[in-house]
Formats: sequence, C-alpha cells, structure tokens
Amino acid sequence: MSKKRITGLIVGLLLSATAHSATVYISDIQFVAIREGLDNNTRAVERGLKSGTPLEVLEQSEGYTKVRTPNGNEGWVADYFLSDNIITRDQLDAMQTELDKSAASREEIAKSLSLSQGKVQELNNLNNTLKEENNTLKQQLQEAVNLTKKAQVIVSQNNDASYQLESLKQQADAAIAQSEKLQDTTQQQWFVIGAATLFGGLLLGTLLPMLRRKKNNSGSWG
Repeated sequence: MSKKRITGLIVGLLLSATAHSATVYISDIQFVAIREGLDNNTRAVERGLKSGTPLEVLEQSEGYTKVRTPNGNEGWVADYFLSDNIITRDQLDAMQTELDKSAASREEIAKSLSLSQGKVQELNNLNNTLKEENNTLKQQLQEAVNLTKKAQVIVSQNNDASYQLESLKQQADAAIAQSEKLQDTTQQQWFVIGAATLFGGLLLGTLLPMLRRKKNNSGSWG
C-alpha cells in the first residue's frame, strides 16, 4: 500500500471522526423536518423538530447536513436550519420577555424620574413661597419693633406729661388755696371797713343833733 493511500485513509478517518463528534442545533425556526435526500421535496424521515433540538452531524454536502436525531432517525436538513449554538425559540421568547421587562422598567424609571422632577419642582416652589413668607414676616417683625419703639417713646412722653400735669395740678391747688386765703383776708378788711363806717354813721347821727341844739341855745342867749 502506497504512502498516499495510507495518508488519504488517515485523513478520511479523522474527518469522519470529526463529523461524527460534531453537534448542531435546530435554529430559531419553530419546527424542522429531516428528509431522505438533499431536497426539501423528498420524504420526511422525522417531522416537528423544535428549535434547540441537538443533532449529531454525520455528513455535509452542497449546503445540506446529514444528521441523526435524538430518536435515532437519520436524514438531511438544510444548513440554514441549523446553528452551532443552542439558540431556541424559548430562549428568544425569554430574551424578548426580558427586553420587554427592561423596557417596562425603563418606562417606570422614566415615570418615577418625571414624578421626582415634579416633586423637586413642587419643593422648589414651596421653598420660594416659604422664602417670600419669611421675608414678609421679617418685615412685619421689623414694623412691630418700630411700633414698639414708638410706643415706648409715647409712654415716656405720657409719663412726662402726667408728671407735668400733676405739677400743674399741685400749682393750681396752691393757687386756689392762696386765693381762698386772700379772699378771707379781703372779706375781713371789708368787714372792718363796714363796721367802722357803721360806727362812724351812728356817731355822726348822735353828735349832729347835739351840735344843733347847742347852736340854737347859743343864738337865743345872745
């Protein structure tokens, strides 16, 4: 046996062993049929293989692969139905579900963010309102302080006025007392004058007749 034939046999055995050890999977097509020949029109050996079903590779030719199913059936299937990775429809659905959940989560996060922004805006508005009210209260407090100072000045002035009024009252009382004293003195003086006048009148009333009699007597004697 020549060396070329021996080498060819070894390469063939290696390729055969490699082909038998390889495994492929039905791709994301929902259902696939295994057929007798290299044509989708040939008789189906086994139908309804779901995506993700593992298939043992037996041979490859012209875009088709001869495989053995888990049930032991052998047949050909187009390469575009196969995948080297186990990507199943269920996995795709699960991935789609996760994507949908992620999208929903993003929407929820966006809504929460929008609500949070709204709350922040409300808090900012409330803070501004409180600042305005605080400024108003400060102004009112300052006005109250000013009024208190004015009231204190007025009270102080009233105290001074009350003192002055009391002093004037005392002076008026003293003046009234002095006036009454003077009035009593004046009345006494007028009483004395009146009494003296009355006494003088009585005296004159007594002396004048006597003087007239004496004059008459003197005239008759002459």
